[in-house]
Amino acid sequence: MVRMKSLARLHVWWPGLDSDIETKVSQCGPCRSQLPNLPKAPANPWLWPSAPWKRVHIDFAGPFMQRMFLIIVDAYSKWMDVVMMTSTTSENTINALRYLFSSYGLPVEIVSDNGPQFVSEDFEIFLKENGVRHIKYAPYHPASNGEAERAVRTFKQAMKNMASETGTLNQKLAAFLLSYRTTPHTTTKTTPGELFLNRKLRTRLDVVKPHMTDRIQRKSLPAEKKVREHQIGDKVMVRDYRGSKVSWIQGIIVRKLGPVTYRVNIYGMLWKRHIDQIRECGMCELGSPESVKPNPFNSIVPVNAPLESQGEQLDTPSITDVPSCQDSVSNNPIVEDNSKRSVVNARNSDNNSVQPRYPRRQHRKPERLIEKC
Repeated sequence: MVRMKSLARLHVWWPGLDSDIETKVSQCGPCRSQLPNLPKAPANPWLWPSAPWKRVHIDFAGPFMQRMFLIIVDAYSKWMDVVMMTSTTSENTINALRYLFSSYGLPVEIVSDNGPQFVSEDFEIFLKENGVRHIKYAPYHPASNGEAERAVRTFKQAMKNMASETGTLNQKLAAFLLSYRTTPHTTTKTTPGELFLNRKLRTRLDVVKPHMTDRIQRKSLPAEKKVREHQIGDKVMVRDYRGSKVSWIQGIIVRKLGPVTYRVNIYGMLWKRHIDQIRECGMCELGSPESVKPNPFNSIVPVNAPLESQGEQLDTPSITDVPSCQDSVSNNPIVEDNSKRSVVNARNSDNNSVQPRYPRRQHRKPERLIEKC
């Protein structure tokens, strides 16, 4: 057009010369067919969906490694699924999508190219029956489905990088998908697994960091203290709750019931006590039973009383092995006082005058059984 205008101006001129030459050139078919390509239009990106699995992009990758692979990408989370296929017919494609839909639900829209398996009547009926809108972009313009095309490129590059590694194709595919789903995406700055499943997928790298439960449990534990512990046969002082005032009495550890619970022999009776109810006997020495005032409960025990109150007898140790403490060998138990610790006489020194703690029950026949005179 420019050269024709220059040539015409050398020889002739008429009103409207430029416009007439432009009209002539624009109506020339052979000239228009040989024009270079126009500049590409600005990119028109897809709108970002409001939730996962609302718009899905699909495409086939292959033949690659003697197989075909169906690539599925979620537009919201960038979650990728790869289905290895031996055939790309409409029936096999529908079966692969039906398996994914059963796991994640039905999408709202699905974007694909104009491949024969995607434009077939069976495929259209399958999507229509499930309420899925099918969007097909313009033929021979793969940039319109850039989400799937980029996923195909990423998949192929990763599988080529792992070609020299050991393992089957399925193992390599699983390793690639786990790595892809747990790596922050360049667009969302978040891992696809966290956006798609609303949770963080656990990998072997998470083992490096301590678990939150262990950290909280360590913080909730009190400061480390030396745990008191008694061994079987240790001479101890245990709490005696039988009187009006709580006192201490001698005993021997005969069994450990738990981390802080013990069974103690108190002059032939078995008492269950917590570690807080037990203290070391100190310089106690074994003494004879005569050095300690007898307990009235050893001879007078209610029939319905618990086992500990009835004084369950032990095979070992015998009563002669019960320790005697200098603080408790006297007949007076130790009691607490605000000003000082004093020894008071809490029991009668006369064994014969000891009264039973509980009244004895007197049994008599009902009146209806008494014989009338």
